[in-house]
Amino acid sequence: MHKLVFFVFISLLLICSSYSQDFDSIDAIVDRYPKKFKTSKKLADQIAKDFDSELDKAKALFSWITKNISYDYKESGKYYTDYANSYKSVQHNPFPSFRSANYMDYDKSKSGSKKHLKTEKKYREKISKRVISNGTAVCEGYTQLFKEVCDHLGITCFYVLGKAKNQISHIGKDYRIDHAWNIIEIDFKKYLIDVTWGSTGYYDIKTKQFVEQPNYFYFGTDPEDFIKEHYPDFYENSLLKEQISKETFSNAPLFFNHEKSQDFSLIRPLEGILIKEDDTIKEFVVEYDQPIFSIIYLINNRQFSYRGELEYQEGKVGFKIDLSAVPNAKELTIVINEIPMVGFKIE
Repeated sequence: MHKLVFFVFISLLLICSSYSQDFDSIDAIVDRYPKKFKTSKKLADQIAKDFDSELDKAKALFSWITKNISYDYKESGKYYTDYANSYKSVQHNPFPSFRSANYMDYDKSKSGSKKHLKTEKKYREKISKRVISNGTAVCEGYTQLFKEVCDHLGITCFYVLGKAKNQISHIGKDYRIDHAWNIIEIDFKKYLIDVTWGSTGYYDIKTKQFVEQPNYFYFGTDPEDFIKEHYPDFYENSLLKEQISKETFSNAPLFFNHEKSQDFSLIRPLEGILIKEDDTIKEFVVEYDQPIFSIIYLINNRQFSYRGELEYQEGKVGFKIDLSAVPNAKELTIVINEIPMVGFKIE
């Protein structure tokens, strides 16, 4: 199982390497920065000294955070308790969502709002200070720090809350705010940014160590790709005109976002949950703009090479997978040309 997981991570790692080319010159400078700064202002001052354009400054900030801040699983979930308690004075959703024009959405006419605004400011400053000094964070820490440094740099930045979907087990789950990310606006153009997911890496089986490897895919991600994994509390923060319902987002298959996924489309099935009792043999139809030389599928992390016929019709490719190959099958991942493309839950 570890080899299969490692295979998936390495495949995604190789794919994301092309995105790093846009960051090469920026990384060359940021790599010389200290691993820790005393304050977010000092980090902002260093970036402002070395870069001129707002976009390069934002990329430099993304680069530094993704290389120097590690995800802290011990802190996961603590945010909801602390922040919700600070928000009780306002009779409102305890998790503020951020619209395109406002830092925080709240009703100024309600009692306690001014008090909360001060509390909220102190809280996010506390979070940013802890993140930059300790070098660890969860999603709200990453996004708070990114926004605070952007504020110092004069870059318009918003904090967005919503639902994340990055595991097959998330398919079909009820909507619940569990993630945070950012939107920046430069020269009237908005960019979707997930610093947390940009800070991923992979586990090296040989050295038995976690290797940090920034994932530049999550800087300025295309909204059409971003919505596959991120559903904002206020849909306007998706930066899409066509609206997708929360139910559609939840029930859709899990798409693995990367450069090659832009060439891939799933025609059917469109539901992310495959009912095994109906029929153990499932038909899949996809569109892929590249020649297909291999299809591998993983059922419960057990790997199989597809040996059947591929049916080609009007640019679409069809194939069938027998889910009965593994007893008690729960998950299916389809890998095309050694690149993970889409995952399904099996019931």
